[in-house]
Amino acid sequence: MQLRHRMEYLRREHEELLNLANRIEKLLESASSSDFEEHLKSLPALRSLEHGLAGIVEHCRREERIIESTYHHSLQLEELARMDAEHEQIVRLVRNFREELKYATADRTMAMILPGMELVKWLRAHIAYEREMLGRIAGLRKSRVRSSEKKKTGKESRSKARRPIAKRKARTKAIHLLPYTLEPHPEL
Repeated sequence: MQLRHRMEYLRREHEELLNLANRIEKLLESASSSDFEEHLKSLPALRSLEHGLAGIVEHCRREERIIESTYHHSLQLEELARMDAEHEQIVRLVRNFREELKYATADRTMAMILPGMELVKWLRAHIAYEREMLGRIAGLRKSRVRSSEKKKTGKESRSKARRPIAKRKARTKAIHLLPYTLEPHPEL
């Protein structure tokens, strides 16, 4: 897969994860309201997002498994370490949120709200960081393309002024006839 296609894929994935974060946040807000009917509606809706939570974990694990990932080729070690640490933190937050969501009831939703909001906050910050890195990678790629366009190729590179071949051969022979040390030779 070309770099451009991988970057497009990651951008689409970031959009999907941000949409998921927005849905989680809205459902957590309705779960924290004082209306009991909203509690009843928000709890099954949050549980129905299990597939999205699995997608978050998959996003975090995939970049670590794929050696040829976009990030591994283009980022510094510190940036990769930060990304890995953020992935681990997000996976822990998903695990905590799932655990609280599993035992939540319509009258006991407050215990899941804090882990859920923490997950949303970390996910948004992480995606912002990854978008920044993708922007930088795209900028590096464009500068490489521009610099390679400026290089002369084919006849252009050969057309620069050179010494005639006879002079180059004569100079090469003269160089080989010189002694290879600076010590005086008796025959000279």
